[in-house]
Amino acid sequence: MSYRNRLLFYVAVIFTVFALISLLVGLTNGERYKQSIMQSRLSGYAQMVAEAGDEADAAIAYFPDDVRVTLIDADGKVRFDSDNSFETMENHLGRPEIQECLRRGEGTSLRRSDTSGERYFYYAMEYDGRIVRVAQNFDISLEDFFSTDWMFLLFEFLLLVFSLFILYFLTERYGRKEEERADIETRRLKHEMTGNISHELKTPVSSIQGYLETIVNHPELSEERRRLFIERSYLQSLRLSDMITDISTITKLEEAPEQFKVVPVNVKVVFEEVLEELSDAVGSHGIQVENNLQPVCVRGNYNLIYSIFRNLIENTMKYAGDGSCVHVSYSLNQDGSHCIDYYDTGRGVADDELDKIFERFYRLDADRGKPVGGSGLGLSIVRNAVLFHKGGIKAYRVPGGGLGFRFTLRDLR
Repeated sequence: MSYRNRLLFYVAVIFTVFALISLLVGLTNGERYKQSIMQSRLSGYAQMVAEAGDEADAAIAYFPDDVRVTLIDADGKVRFDSDNSFETMENHLGRPEIQECLRRGEGTSLRRSDTSGERYFYYAMEYDGRIVRVAQNFDISLEDFFSTDWMFLLFEFLLLVFSLFILYFLTERYGRKEEERADIETRRLKHEMTGNISHELKTPVSSIQGYLETIVNHPELSEERRRLFIERSYLQSLRLSDMITDISTITKLEEAPEQFKVVPVNVKVVFEEVLEELSDAVGSHGIQVENNLQPVCVRGNYNLIYSIFRNLIENTMKYAGDGSCVHVSYSLNQDGSHCIDYYDTGRGVADDELDKIFERFYRLDADRGKPVGGSGLGLSIVRNAVLFHKGGIKAYRVPGGGLGFRFTLRDLR
């Protein structure tokens, strides 16, 4: 199924499911069914309020009269209520539906309202840092509950027709061209990746082959030379193994990101673990590290966040120069994303190479003739790991000399 058809299909399914659930109301009875249908209905109202944004009042005007809408901050402070003056309302953080919403992203409860004393069914949904809560009197008669809200259904039907028409027009016009461009770009990237991999693998493989051929074809070699060639072959094999591992990581990130498990990750602890593992290498280069990270948890993948810090440290050791200093700090952006700033005081790079250093196997002009080791994929892995966490990364020149990386990580569900 093409992208255009899938998009149209998904939109139609969403509206159809909602309509079928409304229809099933007339075929069922009992409190258990009533709760299920009411939850589905109130979730639709909450979604409309959330998507309406500043125009929420216009959307609420189409709701039945007994539907109550409340907007609540994440700390429980009421910002709006369609039935009461919100300025005098108490903090709602302790409400069961709010607590469940903060844990799961949505929550429900059936209880008596502290404001009106009547029994209400509450549905709460988290949206853009706030909570939209919609409630309806649960003790209304089944006849009133099942009565059709024709104005609302008409609005939903017209919205469905209009959405399908717009989607069909846009996807018919642009969908095919986008798919063709995407296919061409995918083939180009795969061809480029294959060529780069072949070129990069050739160096360690040729080195190993050369050392072993010398040992095999020259039995008169001294034991010292033989050991030297074996050690060099071993080091090249380690480089080859690292390269294969890094290629596998990038491929997995791009083609099967769902395989990465999401858990709470303390960024400061992870960075300290990287420093502890690389302490000997960092010390041998005379690198000083100033860790100003905060002990905050990011919902993400531990191994990928670990690889971000490890590759940045290894990049500093390879290119910044001995005696450099590393500074890393944390801040929280207004949109809720976690911002991490990492920079060193080393040699830095030219402005025209700041974007290129994230490309696979890219070599700086000053270092292409130097055997610095590694797979050449470290910063590419860093970029892909940041993208996995719905963030962005940018390299910049540090005033006075040095290279910095500023990236953001978002909490994953």
